[in-house]
Amino acid sequence: MMQLYFTDGSALHAPASVEGVPADLSISLAEAADRIGVVNGMPFFLDRDGSYFHELNRFFRACPTMGVRSRHSLRAYAHDILIWMRFLEERRSGKPVWRADHNDVIAFHHARRLSDARFRISASSWNRAIAALDKLYRWALEEGLIAASPFRYDLSFRHGQGRGAPKVVEGNRARERAARPHDMQFVDIKRYLAFRDIGLRGRLPDGSEDPAWRGRNGERNAVFAELLVTTGMRLGEAGSLIIDELPLLTSESPRILPFDLPGAITKGERPRRIRLPRRLLTLIEDYCDIERQIAAGKTPPRPVVPLVLSSDGRNAVDGSGRRIALTRLRLQDRQRLLLSLDGMVEHASLWLTERGQPVSSGTWEVAFRRASQRCRAFGLDITVTPHMLRHTFAVNMLSMLIREQVGTIFNPTNAHGAAYRQMLGDPLRQLQHLLGHANITSTYIYLDSLAEAQELVDAAADRWTAELMADNR
Repeated sequence: MMQLYFTDGSALHAPASVEGVPADLSISLAEAADRIGVVNGMPFFLDRDGSYFHELNRFFRACPTMGVRSRHSLRAYAHDILIWMRFLEERRSGKPVWRADHNDVIAFHHARRLSDARFRISASSWNRAIAALDKLYRWALEEGLIAASPFRYDLSFRHGQGRGAPKVVEGNRARERAARPHDMQFVDIKRYLAFRDIGLRGRLPDGSEDPAWRGRNGERNAVFAELLVTTGMRLGEAGSLIIDELPLLTSESPRILPFDLPGAITKGERPRRIRLPRRLLTLIEDYCDIERQIAAGKTPPRPVVPLVLSSDGRNAVDGSGRRIALTRLRLQDRQRLLLSLDGMVEHASLWLTERGQPVSSGTWEVAFRRASQRCRAFGLDITVTPHMLRHTFAVNMLSMLIREQVGTIFNPTNAHGAAYRQMLGDPLRQLQHLLGHANITSTYIYLDSLAEAQELVDAAADRWTAELMADNR
């Protein structure tokens, strides 16, 4: 049976066992892996006999050039393709992936969407799988690996922005018309604070210290949660920050400091500006001065091919002396970036483990899951994930933006249409930029989540009534 694996760069400098004999991999091998662009977390398949599945693995190496760049997306693609191949093997007489036809797609849909409820997946999960398989077979067609795709397509016209001519778009018929998911989850401020203090920091519900608390890195995890809920950053964005790239606090610093998030670590490589309150930067500084400093001195860093942060904090320098702008470094590059201070070398990542290594996305997810379990152990129905804090930021920020807009919206010289567009459009577009959404339609989901929508409408109506009364005097 086909097996799925993921590359692990740290294994290149870990002891290997060859026929029971420990052996270190050569530095040249590690450098070769870096030179050919082996990406940490890249999926690869081994056939049932242990051989390397060249064609399929070549597809994954090509994915970053087709818009699939994040490790999360690559992992999701790999799992969906694995399920498809195992279906072909077990239910379609061992048919190879390059010989699948439309009848196999129909059978796959029946198995995944029309089976018993306990085996059935949602329409959104089905569409995600189809997106992965569609990209796989489009690539295989271009590479000449197959003569025809197993999918069928419908043609439609899509109008672009401005006066540009409409584009012909191919729509995969296997996709289902799924309603936009409305299960977007967020937490109110009271529940978030309980999660932060009880779950992450290990306090008791009354706010006192818990003598039985044996958790580690509680303050680090709490500050990280504050960063997510305050800025709306994605997990990968916040987790890949470098200690020297955040704005420095001075006595003259304003209450809010802007920070330009590099496109290299954002979804779709779209840089954006976020706002960092002084309060949050103070918390981060306290973490760096105590918890991070202790962790950095634990274990010397051992990246395979290190990069060194320049003295001005703007560039990374490789072994040949070549300088690379910090804003161009991707996540995997940032994890091997080192900081040299007073002859001591440490990882430049803002967030470090107890052993002084960069914190992985999986570590954050585990910390949040354990914190949620601790809350439930105290009878609190609280479950929080890192992405929920992004939603929490979005809902609250939209509410505040609308509140700000309500004060200026009802201008008697404006037509009603323009007024409503300003009331809804401007706050949504501001939120769109803050979240880094490519399309504003992705931001619309937060409109349905405003707990105080009626209050906002009433406030606007009161203001409009006051304006009318003023005009009648």
